[in-house]
Amino acid sequence: MIRSSLNFRLWLTIAIAVLPVLLFALFDYEERRRQAVEETRTEISLRLADANREVQAAHRAVALVLRIMARSNDLQALDAAQCSGIAARLLESLEGFANIGAALPDGEIFCSGRPMSAPVTVIDRAWFRTSLGSDGISPGEFVIGKVSGMPGMAFGYPLRAADGSLRAVIFATITVAWFDRLIEGFRLPEGWEASVIGNSGLVVAHQPERWRAHEVSGETLARMAAVVRDEGGVAELAGLDGVHRLYGIGAPDFAPESGFLAIGAPLEHSLEAVGRRLLLHLALIAAIALVSALLARFYIYRLVEVWAARVRGAIDAIAAGRRDARVSLATGVGELDALSEGIDRMAVEIGKREAELQRLSMVIEQSPESIVMTDTSARILYVNDAFQRITGYRREEVLGRNPRILNGGLTPRATYERMWAALVAGEVWRGEFNNVRKDGSTYLELATIAPIKDAAGAITHYVAVKEDITQRKQSEALLHRLAYYDALTGLPNRALLHDRIAQAIRSGARRDRFGMLMLFDIDRFRQLNDTLGHAAGDDLLREVAARLRAGVREEDTVARHGDDDFAVLVEGVGDDEADALGHAEQIARKLQHALQQPYVLGDGDGDRHFATLSIGISLFHDGVSSLESLLKQAEVALYRAKQEGRDTLRFFNPEMQAVVDAHARLEARMHEALEANAFRLFFQPQVNRRGVVIGAEALLRWPLEGGAMVSPAEFIPLAEDTGHIVRLGLWVLRTACAQLARWQMNERTRHLKIAVNVSARQFHQPDFVASVKDTVRAAAIDPGRLELELTESAILSDVDETIRRMNELRALGIRFALDDFGTGYSSLSYLKRLPFDQLKIDQSFVRDMAEDESSEAIVLAILSLSHALGLEVVAEGVEMPEQRDFLRQHGCDAYQGYLFGKPLPMEAWGDFLEMI
Repeated sequence: MIRSSLNFRLWLTIAIAVLPVLLFALFDYEERRRQAVEETRTEISLRLADANREVQAAHRAVALVLRIMARSNDLQALDAAQCSGIAARLLESLEGFANIGAALPDGEIFCSGRPMSAPVTVIDRAWFRTSLGSDGISPGEFVIGKVSGMPGMAFGYPLRAADGSLRAVIFATITVAWFDRLIEGFRLPEGWEASVIGNSGLVVAHQPERWRAHEVSGETLARMAAVVRDEGGVAELAGLDGVHRLYGIGAPDFAPESGFLAIGAPLEHSLEAVGRRLLLHLALIAAIALVSALLARFYIYRLVEVWAARVRGAIDAIAAGRRDARVSLATGVGELDALSEGIDRMAVEIGKREAELQRLSMVIEQSPESIVMTDTSARILYVNDAFQRITGYRREEVLGRNPRILNGGLTPRATYERMWAALVAGEVWRGEFNNVRKDGSTYLELATIAPIKDAAGAITHYVAVKEDITQRKQSEALLHRLAYYDALTGLPNRALLHDRIAQAIRSGARRDRFGMLMLFDIDRFRQLNDTLGHAAGDDLLREVAARLRAGVREEDTVARHGDDDFAVLVEGVGDDEADALGHAEQIARKLQHALQQPYVLGDGDGDRHFATLSIGISLFHDGVSSLESLLKQAEVALYRAKQEGRDTLRFFNPEMQAVVDAHARLEARMHEALEANAFRLFFQPQVNRRGVVIGAEALLRWPLEGGAMVSPAEFIPLAEDTGHIVRLGLWVLRTACAQLARWQMNERTRHLKIAVNVSARQFHQPDFVASVKDTVRAAAIDPGRLELELTESAILSDVDETIRRMNELRALGIRFALDDFGTGYSSLSYLKRLPFDQLKIDQSFVRDMAEDESSEAIVLAILSLSHALGLEVVAEGVEMPEQRDFLRQHGCDAYQGYLFGKPLPMEAWGDFLEMI
């Protein structure tokens, strides 16, 4: 499109006309400029050559003077007075010399045409060092004379004996005035300049004179050297006055390393004629461009005039009603042809409006949604293909009939009443119908029905757009089931249970009847998962759910409340409390009996498994104010059932609530104690077989005001339940490591170790290993002095992960002990796999072994097992010498108990160590 536009063609014509002339002018300008510059270069080169010839003549004069001195009889004897005399006479007779003299081979001047006030050495001069190893005159060096104090250029000449040995070096120094006369002799034209510049940047001579003694920059000197080295000695540079000139730069032959000789010629005069010629050419180009533009515009407007006449004729024809009228003239100009096409399209669009109505009809006909049009009497006038496909009726079967042919009585009457009320009022109605197809099958339909009004606002028709939402409703029902039902058992989940409990509480208050909530917890379910696998656990959960569902009425709710917890909600168990208690216990006993029967897990040939459940029951009436209260009461009763041996049921009573309230108060006090850092760490000593203290176990204590202590048996389980045990455990670990660091600084306590208890919840924190490493590193302790004690509950949930964590910490040197061994599951296969260093015999076995033979047998078995596995054994709760003697006799390695010391705060340990 751009290449066929008016502007493009105009400028293309001008460019074609102007371009050859413009190129010719530019080429001519460049050639003439090059010739002018080349002529200037030639003139500069000639002047540099003349200057070098003058310099060479001067150099020969200096060489003549030095040779005269060398052949003087007065100098042969190296007599200082005679030599200085001839040097003075020569200096008086020669113009432009600053000094003449001679220096001994060690550089000291012994002969000078100018008097010396003190000994002078020239050992540091380049001309002198060059003369030491040469036979001819040395290159010149720009210097400040050490005798004359005047700037000039010094030359040296060696005086050698017949055998070639050096006797002295004769020197001559020419003044700066000599260089001035040299430059003046160039007779430079106006605007030219000449300079003699030393290697240090000092301007020795300059024409015009105002720049003498000026110093040029190191960058300028480097540029001059580059011109001489790389550009043939001629280049365009800025002069000392900032004016750009074409410079010829060379090094004097007699002093090639001492500076530069520069001659500069101005460029502006030689390029003026070239510039005037360029302006003339540009003026010619402008004239040609103007003529070209006029020609181009004449051509284009002639083209437009013909086209405009055709356009006017086509528009007049279209206005007269001829729909087939067209411009149909291709000018080859994009803009004009585009406008012609637009006029042609306008004529076509007028004819397309009728086709548009037909297309709208096709859209309605082929719409995926059912569309029905009726008159105001609800007689069907039109249905599309989707209606026929969804309902099964052909179009001819429904035309003229009422849409109620789809009504199978499944849609509530109120729905139709609301629909007609909206339509008669002229409003759009939206709702759902449960309709029946021709084949008798049902389907759900979402309908939007709107009244069609004429220009006066009167309703003339009704149009309904209806969508089959049967599949969507089924999907919503599935989502509802997934949201409110347990996928494994098919029972209502916790969310639906809570909703039904809230409804039951409100219903019980209205009807003045009691209801009951039972919570069931499968005893030792985790042990089943660990031993028989999760598939067996899932089988058990499904079977328990089935037995609970079979043991209650249809209207009662059985729900899965947690991983291994179930809930049963029963309403209407009695009109008074005594009747309700009796009926509730009867239901609970019935369910308990059913649940105590053996289970066959897996396929039909699987082994029989016996499972027990603990049951907590709470009755509710109008006295229960909330869902949370009822659940809490049932959980308290369940907790009491588990405390009292499991496989039993307990009803909630106010005494239990007192326990719950006390539990809540203790939790609040624990939170305050955590914020106030009120917890303290006590240490109970551990001794070896000889009774020597080898370390201590760190024990957490909670002191109260007045000196009383909260029992660890009360607050440790609470900390586990609330999650505070993680924060407390980290504090204990850091405090114990800090104490180990203090012990390490004392020779008497450096060997002691500290055992720290780690809870299951703390051990399985994702950052547990990292936090232990950081604590050990921060305290800078020997990791071998730290021992972590784990219980069986901490290691059995994920044995592989437990082994990985233990090995990672053991790699640092940290030791592990299995605490309270024998009181839990005590799997020997796990014990063999787990990397423990030590077993601790629970104090209950140690305390009872004197009176209970089974406890004694267990202790002996643990000692034997530990020795077989290469594990150390620590006995807890040793309080009597007889216990210690028995344990020592049977190979126990270490002891802990009141016989050796009670738990003490660390500040009391110093006295304790002194006593033992």
